[in-house]
Amino acid sequence: MSDLHERAAVPEGPPGRPRRRRVALLVLACIAIAALVSVLVVSLRGGTSSSGSGGSTSSAGSSNQSKSGTELDPSQRLDTEAAVRNGWTLSAHDEFDGDKLDEKIWSPYKGRTTDDVGQHDPDNLSVSDGTLKLTSRGDTSAGMAWDDGQKYGRWEARVRSQQGTGYGPVLLLWPDSEDWPEDGEIDIMEIPKGDRTRAHFTLHWSEDNKQDSKTMTGDFTQWHIFAVEWTPDHIAGYLDGVEVYRNEDKDANPPGPMHFAMQQDIGPYGDDWIPAPDDSTPETCTFEVDWVRIYAA
Repeated sequence: MSDLHERAAVPEGPPGRPRRRRVALLVLACIAIAALVSVLVVSLRGGTSSSGSGGSTSSAGSSNQSKSGTELDPSQRLDTEAAVRNGWTLSAHDEFDGDKLDEKIWSPYKGRTTDDVGQHDPDNLSVSDGTLKLTSRGDTSAGMAWDDGQKYGRWEARVRSQQGTGYGPVLLLWPDSEDWPEDGEIDIMEIPKGDRTRAHFTLHWSEDNKQDSKTMTGDFTQWHIFAVEWTPDHIAGYLDGVEVYRNEDKDANPPGPMHFAMQQDIGPYGDDWIPAPDDSTPETCTFEVDWVRIYAA
């Protein structure tokens, strides 16, 4: 990374739980009615749980692949996943196969964007055709955070970004404490420039925001897989299953639990880190996510 940059706190999203009778005849009548009601309730519940594509039990409109502690169909796996190459154990994931963001596990941003340049609007988030879209338009953008944080683990996502000067997509781990920069930040992917040819992995730590980073080149308008492995001994970054970054400095290792987040920042931000939108900027600029998967430490 050519320039040091500081990130304002990730904007908070919305918080992301018959008396007995003495007359025998009346008792029998009550029992009969209760039995009938029970049959009707069971029938209705069965119909609800079996509705929808593939008999999914998720609520209508929610992503039907937002699950914890499950396995993925082998046909959904790619040999360019760090998880596949390293045998990581899946603990949670979202495949974005529904038609609405699952707010049981995600909290959309509603606050100001990084550096107070614009506004995050949950209406700029959408799920369709098997992917999540975070769309920026004008001075509004989008972001969201996974509700559950953890200390140590592995996170991986398959993403691509439309070209657009003035908008910068980010995948990151943010401290649950919200105490930044002391409690660290792990930027798994930042693509600040509109041509989408350079992606950065950056580790932040200490009260004076020390940083260590790695820059990767490629066509990031195409699908790529980014991952991070966070253990007590090291932090490693991956691109398409290949380790591209490693830091074993114990002082740089975050001290507490962190949660996964995705956002698209608006420029101008930093020392030309994200430039301002210009005449080449499209009316809308979309950061697209195929899936997010979380693995045990």
